[in-house]
Amino acid sequence: MAPEPNETWTLRHATAWVFTAGEHLTRPVLLVGDAGTGPADLAAGAGHGSYSLLSELTARGHDLILLALPEDGSMTGDGGIVQNTVTRALAERHGDAPLTVGGTGQGALAARYALAGMEYQRLDHGTGVFFSHNGADPELEDEAELSRMGDRPRIPAFLRLVDGGVPDGLTEELVDESITGEAAPGGPLLSEEYGTWLLDRLPK
Repeated sequence: MAPEPNETWTLRHATAWVFTAGEHLTRPVLLVGDAGTGPADLAAGAGHGSYSLLSELTARGHDLILLALPEDGSMTGDGGIVQNTVTRALAERHGDAPLTVGGTGQGALAARYALAGMEYQRLDHGTGVFFSHNGADPELEDEAELSRMGDRPRIPAFLRLVDGGVPDGLTEELVDESITGEAAPGGPLLSEEYGTWLLDRLPK
């Protein structure tokens, strides 16, 4: 059963569920789900009984924003949705703690493009850490667009979490830190190994 969010953001072509550690949004972690994964499924994975990323985040004072992308989107279109969500998170954040932005599958690719695009446009994304979990391997036309934007966001630390044998189009030269592990069995959004590694690297 999926945990209930403190707030729901209705965005153009997407929905985000917001879980705050306290009364207000103060230390946001935006996690963009794989294409076509609904917010309830994302929340069920984030709060899974075998490893609850949601509980671990909120226990450390981090808020979690789960962004559900449409099934039939594109990297550029989904990237625009991520940019809008980042902008809203910055507007609603209390204080000035940096954001953490990342995703899984197609969501990771969209988030990577979104932040790189904001830097290309000289827009402040306020992000200290970016993470890619089993990011989608970009198509040829997406590779060209990513290259035009500089391949990756340069301001935040770039963390890569990838299961062995999963092609994500990333190289060790492109990322700042990387971990390779096994797929999470039974439904958690991230395995305990990945979650612990990521939490230890979030902005303080």
